[in-house]
Order: sequence, then C-alpha cells, then structure tokens
Amino acid sequence: MTIVQPDRSAAEANAASRRRLRRSLIALAVAVAAGSVLAASAIFTETQEVDDNTFTTGTVDISVSPATAAIGMTGMAPGDQVTSPLTVTNAGTMELRYAVTNTTTEDTLAALLDLTIKVGVTTCSNAEFDTDGTVLYGPADLGSTAGINVIGDPTQGAQAGDRTLAASANEVLCFAVVLPPDTTTGAGLTTTATFTFNAEQTTNNP
Repeated sequence: MTIVQPDRSAAEANAASRRRLRRSLIALAVAVAAGSVLAASAIFTETQEVDDNTFTTGTVDISVSPATAAIGMTGMAPGDQVTSPLTVTNAGTMELRYAVTNTTTEDTLAALLDLTIKVGVTTCSNAEFDTDGTVLYGPADLGSTAGINVIGDPTQGAQAGDRTLAASANEVLCFAVVLPPDTTTGAGLTTTATFTFNAEQTTNNP
C-alpha cells in the first residue's frame, strides 16, 4: 500500500496567501475610513440665525362708564321715567362681542318697572328718548333675582342680539326705566339692579 504524504508547501502557501489577502482588505478598509475622515473635515461651514421672532397675544378688555350707579331714581310714582346714557368701550386689542345680563335684588318691583335699552339715540334724555335710535331691549321687565339677558346672550359664541365692538371702539347705550302710569301696586318697594357686561373675542370664536 502506498501512503501519500500531504503537500505541506502548497498548504502553507495557501495559508500565507489568505493572510496577505486579509491584510490587504484591512489596509483597504483603513484607507477608506481615513479618506472619509479627511473628506468630512475638508469643507467650509457657516451658521446664520434668524432672530427677533416675537409673538404677542391679544387682549379682551371691556369697560363701561359710568361704572356704578349709571341709572336710578328715588320716590318714583306711576308714570315716572328716568333716562341715562352708558358708554361701552373695547379697551383691548382684539375685536370683541358682548352681552348684558341684569340681576335685581328683588322680583316684585323689578317686574313692575319697564326697561328699554336703545343704541344710536342722539340725545339720551326723557324728552328725546323716543326721537331716534334702535331698540336693543324692551320695554320689558327691569330684571329678576335669577337674572335675565337684556342684550344678547353670554353663552360662548355668537348669539342673537350680541353686540360687536372693534378694538379701541365704543358705543353709547341709552337706558330708560319707566314705572307705567297704570301701576297700582308696589308702593314702598326698593330694588337694585346690577348690569353685567360679558365680553369675549370674536377671532376663532364663531
């Protein structure tokens, strides 16, 4: 039987060739990586800022004048009328809409007294009240302890009767309160009314 001895020189040559190939691949990878680093660093750069990007929110600010005791009368008799103007101003930076509710300290006299609110009255006085202007409310009850809406509705959003004012604008409302001449009850009563102006933005608030 013939025994064939392995060709050690060929095996060693193949192993050496594989080692050289691995070294070549490693060297190539290192060279590529080094080239990438050099390529990444060899650029010009610049940074530009856009500054002064300022944002400011608007304001809703309603004011009335006079702010207290706008209208009233003592010792009223059937047939008496009291008339008084009230200026509403949008002191904010946004257009607003407003509504008005009225709450009284009792119900009996508040139901007997008739309130009328007008806008566009040239002269807000007893003598001139019926001359011109547009009626916004009444004649109807002055108010109640539960409160009633006398202009618009304070519910959020546009409601029938709501008033709109542009920023920095104002308007004059003319209030007239009458104790009807045919009144036979309610002597000696007192009621105090509080008018509440509720304002909201109109922008994004249909």
